[in-house]
Amino acid sequence: MLRWIEIGVLLAIFSLGQGHNLSSSFNLTRYRQMPPLYDLDDYDLCLDNHSGTYCLVYVEILPNASSALWHQIDEVSKDSKHRFRHDHVFRGVCLESCKQSINNISEFREYEKDELLDKELISYYDKVHHREETNSERALLHKKVVNSCLNYKFGEKFSLGARNLIEYCVSSSDKNFKLDWVDFTFYGILVVIILTTLCSSFLDYRMSQMSSQKSENFYRKPPKSRGKRLLTSFSVVRNYHRLVEPYNSDFSRDVSFFDGFRVIGVFVVILGHTLMVYMTVPIENPEFFEQFLFRFETSIFQNGSLVIQIFFVISGFLLYVKFTKRQLIEPKTGTLQCIAVYFRVFFYRYFRLLPSLLALILFNGTLLVRLQNGPFWLHLTEAERVFCRSNWWKNAFFVTNHMLEDSCSHQTWYLGADMQLFELFLIVIIITKKHPKLTRVIYATLFAFAFAVPAVLTYALELDGIYHIRPETYRYLYFRHSDTFYQMYPPFYTNLGGYLFGFLCGHFYLRHRSGKVELLGHLKYELTMWLLVLATLGVLFSGYIFIRQDFAKPSLWLALYAGIHKILWVVICAGFVILMSCKVGGMAYDFCTLPVFRPLARISFQSFLWHIVVLRTVVGYFRQPVYISSFYLMCNVLSVFLLTQLVAALFAVLLEYPFVEVLRCLIKPVKGQEESSPEIQMKPAQSAV
Repeated sequence: MLRWIEIGVLLAIFSLGQGHNLSSSFNLTRYRQMPPLYDLDDYDLCLDNHSGTYCLVYVEILPNASSALWHQIDEVSKDSKHRFRHDHVFRGVCLESCKQSINNISEFREYEKDELLDKELISYYDKVHHREETNSERALLHKKVVNSCLNYKFGEKFSLGARNLIEYCVSSSDKNFKLDWVDFTFYGILVVIILTTLCSSFLDYRMSQMSSQKSENFYRKPPKSRGKRLLTSFSVVRNYHRLVEPYNSDFSRDVSFFDGFRVIGVFVVILGHTLMVYMTVPIENPEFFEQFLFRFETSIFQNGSLVIQIFFVISGFLLYVKFTKRQLIEPKTGTLQCIAVYFRVFFYRYFRLLPSLLALILFNGTLLVRLQNGPFWLHLTEAERVFCRSNWWKNAFFVTNHMLEDSCSHQTWYLGADMQLFELFLIVIIITKKHPKLTRVIYATLFAFAFAVPAVLTYALELDGIYHIRPETYRYLYFRHSDTFYQMYPPFYTNLGGYLFGFLCGHFYLRHRSGKVELLGHLKYELTMWLLVLATLGVLFSGYIFIRQDFAKPSLWLALYAGIHKILWVVICAGFVILMSCKVGGMAYDFCTLPVFRPLARISFQSFLWHIVVLRTVVGYFRQPVYISSFYLMCNVLSVFLLTQLVAALFAVLLEYPFVEVLRCLIKPVKGQEESSPEIQMKPAQSAV
């Protein structure tokens, strides 16, 4: 399924370059007469001067009823579904050059009376770029100079006025941040991990020299004693073998197609996030994105957020099958033992994920801001630094999905939603294993909620039928005016269907393994696979009418669509899982089970965590607005994907696998847990995408 989604998305992206011919009313010549969204003075030349100061400025163009250009700007900006706000622009201003272009500052004092209309953005920038000298005499002088300079330029070139807000200023003397206790904590932990890795690797090497086994066999088998396993848990060579080790159990081979699902899924996520981030950075031709949003193929990209549901289905499937095979709960199990099993399974999973997540938070709060520089670098990274320091607990307690405002690492909303769903369905499976007669009632209730919750929320809160990104949605590095996103996308209670149908797939798989069901070799099931492909495209394209048109709200039809289309998508995902678990699918199955996907799937959790860091680093160095084309964009997607895999492999070997092994040494396995099972030993977590 994900392979076909990927192909569809790639076709849609390659069609971006044709977007200029879509709107019959679009005139590129008139479009280019408007002030550009981004105009940046030379950053390096400005700061090469010892007294140089460079400011990034948010600008609102003042209305002018007598200006034909203003009416054009206003008309274009009103189409919020497809267009950027062209009356809201960014300017990179070198103060020294600015002062030279102004002969008389007092001439422009009248503009200082105009206050910004976007109070929300002012509040956001105050939190992100708070400095002790905000109201100092120096800061007030900067405001006066920038305001006068920009109004002079806008008046001379466009006959328009502007009000502005300095987002931040960087001088040649304070380009580097001073180290504080958070930085020292991060660097201290980094040194400890490196030293521990060196010592553990050396000890493991010495043990291999004294062993009679061949080197490869020695590293593939865990030491017999728990103490030696603990001491060698950070061994690089041993963790590398964990990464590339072939599957050697029937279950892991049966679900090896999940490897392809994970890798292609991560690629689609990186592709979507790359498009989002490029809507936030300085680009020379914003019409590239704007015209694309008029196209019919847009619905593949806009509806691509549904792809994340396949990971919920996978997580639900793995939870059900592994819990059932280990027979952790039976009808005769006592209540206290059920509670003990719940907390043991939950905390084991929680502490598997936590070290990697904390590493990301510490990195973003300390080192990230030092990786690059440029006129837009702090715009891209300062919020991460500030919010990862002040609101780290949102990530650490996996509640980011319900508290995205002023949070860092927005992509971790998925981990929060998945953890909460894991907790809920862990309770469900414990109850149904202890009281099997309640299974159908509980499943039916969950199915009703999976449909009703999105439908009721859409109607009651007057939301859109589907969530779709607009040019301004993430332009300022947080989700603005996106009630549909906040209410329908990250909450766990709007994603119940994924885990529920993952459980149903688990039921079917265990019946198939027991020989009660056989699908392989039947033509009708092969045809079903192709029908699911068509259904996938149908669901993706079905949202086009809601993306293109506005409908009166509240609407019963919008509510019904919101409830049905997500459930239908999850049913399609479950259909692919069921068929491929029975090895139905022909070339698609063979593709998803390619050996090359195995190590990439094992680092998919780290890929999901770190791909935004890689993406920010790749695009954050821009000195001038860049011209976007379909080829340029796809090259960036591929480069970010490849770089992410390298970073993910590094963190998997040096951080994730060692801490997982330490955890397994410290916590005695629950009944039925196969301590040496590669599928448990190798995989980062059931929630890893």
